[in-house]
Amino acid sequence: MRPRRPIHVFAGMRLPLTAFLRMLRDPSARGSALLVVSLFLVGTAFYAIVEGWSLVDSFYFSTMTLATVGFGDFVPTTTGSKLFTVAYVLSGVGILVSFFSELARVSLELRRESLAHPAEPGARDLP
Repeated sequence: MRPRRPIHVFAGMRLPLTAFLRMLRDPSARGSALLVVSLFLVGTAFYAIVEGWSLVDSFYFSTMTLATVGFGDFVPTTTGSKLFTVAYVLSGVGILVSFFSELARVSLELRRESLAHPAEPGARDLP
């Protein structure tokens, strides 16, 4: 019997991270990945500058807003921030849906490849 390996902090993230890196290398999928990164950078910068929040708080708010969680611990206070948030959510949710659809497609492609071409004995394979 083989000894059990300890569970890594990022267990289960290998496939989506590998898929994301493949998206960055693939010209047809790169736009979606870069658009999502840009979306979070723009939101983070906007809220940090306009609302005066820290970068971490601004990134947190951007993420929770686009995930449609909205805990309410941070709230835009200016009219400009509120209008930006409306446009940010309406455009951002669609962008995220498109991105996650592409990420799922690439993940399934990677999984199919790993099943079609099993790794050599002793080599690590995708989950």
